[in-house]
Amino acid sequence: MKMKSLALGLVLASFALSPASAADVTLKASHNANADEPYGVGMRKMGELMGEKTGGKATIQVFDNATLGDEMESIQGTQIGTVDIAVTANETLANFVPDLSVFSLPFLFKDAQQMDRALDDPAVIAEVQEALKAQGFHLITFFSAGTRHIMTKKPIEQMSDLGGLKIRTMQNPAHVDTFKAFGANPTPLAYTELYGALETGVVDGAEAANTNFYAQKFYEVAPDWAMIGWLELVAPVIMGEAAYQGLPDDVRAALDAAGKEAGSFQRATYRDSDAARVADIEAAGVKISHPDITPFRSAAESIKQGYLKSDAQKELFDLIGKVE
Repeated sequence: MKMKSLALGLVLASFALSPASAADVTLKASHNANADEPYGVGMRKMGELMGEKTGGKATIQVFDNATLGDEMESIQGTQIGTVDIAVTANETLANFVPDLSVFSLPFLFKDAQQMDRALDDPAVIAEVQEALKAQGFHLITFFSAGTRHIMTKKPIEQMSDLGGLKIRTMQNPAHVDTFKAFGANPTPLAYTELYGALETGVVDGAEAANTNFYAQKFYEVAPDWAMIGWLELVAPVIMGEAAYQGLPDDVRAALDAAGKEAGSFQRATYRDSDAARVADIEAAGVKISHPDITPFRSAAESIKQGYLKSDAQKELFDLIGKVE
């Protein structure tokens, strides 16, 4: 049955990619957030730009809230033709393209602005594109999922305050090792279980961005917020390489241009959203602290070096570091 579904998906994909011009091309885009969150806003901006650049002949239909599947399923969908475009946290995509695990490293970027410049850098893009192409994917652009801080049930004024605390992390080895280096007891846990785990004391805290900390009301069960910016969460926007190459030339050109503009727009939107949420967090009664991040950076340094295993990973890491 799975083989029949795969074959059907490939047949449907071949029909979808057959036009010789931009006429009546509709690309299906998948993401797992609400329509009004930065992923959805960025995808719709891309669709708007695509329509403008093709005179309305090519469009992007956005499916929010994991309607076409979760991140893993959406990535797989780009391979079999059930999804045309997917945006996913880099941590999920790195399961398919291990060299992209570089983006999961702590303090990889100096700040959100340097990340923005690095993600627009031609050499960085070329290196990522090569890694993706080798696994059958194509990079359209990069979105952001925010600057990550730490929520807890008690104040964190310095790194040592994390000692022994159970901190929820993504199920990512680099994240787990990073929080061990910070002195915490990292506890991988599904995001959907986090609120209840904080409420019942299964975990003492977690990492998140201002935007989702506020939107998910985590402050109700973890009212202390330590702003350390330990990670800039990158979210690649991808297609299947074969599907991308199968698009008409004018559609590919429009998608390239729309993707670049939409990526810059989405990242700026997320930065603005994150900044605006600080006032909301304070108004909700959250105690915000600003620990010295020097010890955090020092503790993370050995983690970074330990995860640079392939020549491609080292090359990507070096290219990012060279962007001012």
